[in-house]
Amino acid sequence: MNDPLPITVATEDGALLPGPTVTSLRALLDRIGGAGDRFAVAERETGAYLQTWREADSPFLVERRDGQDLWTELDEPAEVAELFVAWARTEAWPRDYGWQSAVPPEGAES
Repeated sequence: MNDPLPITVATEDGALLPGPTVTSLRALLDRIGGAGDRFAVAERETGAYLQTWREADSPFLVERRDGQDLWTELDEPAEVAELFVAWARTEAWPRDYGWQSAVPPEGAES
């Protein structure tokens, strides 16, 4: 739990957290949702990221881009932290997150 994760996390206030531990990542995601503190973006390598957005007590909107562009919604900070840790470690997803394509199908109107 105290080993640094191989990611860098940026927050809305411009703070960068390189190599967060699981504990510090959970604490960061627990607080997301307040004014000026609504998102966190984790980057594993250039172009591969996982980000979350939350407004007040609404669900967390989570988007990932790592060869795919997908999104899902989660209700609890612990669920988001679990997902971020698995993604950072390139582990199998601990459960089905109901990922949906963030890219409109070809020919769809935007």
